[in-house]
Amino acid sequence: MVIRFRDYGKRLADFEQEILVRCPQCDAYGGQRLGIAKILTVKSEQSNLSSIKRITCQQCSYTKQKSKDGNRKAALLVWQNNYRDKRNSRDGILDHFFGLPLWLQISCCGQVLWAYNEAHLNFLESYVQSRLRERLPDDSLGWHNGSLASRLPRWIKLTQHREKVLQKIQQLKHRL
Repeated sequence: MVIRFRDYGKRLADFEQEILVRCPQCDAYGGQRLGIAKILTVKSEQSNLSSIKRITCQQCSYTKQKSKDGNRKAALLVWQNNYRDKRNSRDGILDHFFGLPLWLQISCCGQVLWAYNEAHLNFLESYVQSRLRERLPDDSLGWHNGSLASRLPRWIKLTQHREKVLQKIQQLKHRL
């Protein structure tokens, strides 16, 4: 049976409703406590058009918010520039709203494999394990090149890395 992946034009921004990061307050305890903080998008009370990014940690009750959306293009540049972007720190890949290390990241094939959340991880797994990858045209715009699948780095797409990448995705799923 052939496993098929169809690119429906999902973008990286489609996975930004929830971003899992390492809690900065829990990290301050020298790694004794590791808390997963969630960055969530909430609607602004003043305006229905603007949104606020709020970070919360269930472990230590840390909370912070920003009214301005971060630079979404910065995260996509990390994929395209082989992780040599300024957002790539000694802590690995950072979120582009609060500058905190992503919870779901791991070294793979000499690069960093990362995901914002479980849905993003499932998307990557579906893409990598597929033997047949199809791109579908958008009804109104024709072919699209801005989808996440079309922007994935070459090393993730290579058949020779398939098993290693899938193994690392499973390791990341165990961190959830």
